[in-house]
Amino acid sequence: MQFSTVSPLSLSENVLTILGNKLAAGQELTMTERLMALSAAGAIVASKYGPGPAEMVLTPPQLPEDIRGLLANYAG
Repeated sequence: MQFSTVSPLSLSENVLTILGNKLAAGQELTMTERLMALSAAGAIVASKYGPGPAEMVLTPPQLPEDIRGLLANYAG
């Protein structure tokens, strides 16, 4: 008895395949398709090389103390 494995489909890989075939056929991508390609490429790269979603927490940038002092001088 021979078992075959089935890997789950990756939406990002499918999107890149479809858009890549369109480009290979000499057609231009629409703005929506370009955004889809950027998003799918980002998902592929992040899943293989980047941090996971748990590590990708954005924090607002903090101003250094000297900049805060300069702003206080100009405000007062």
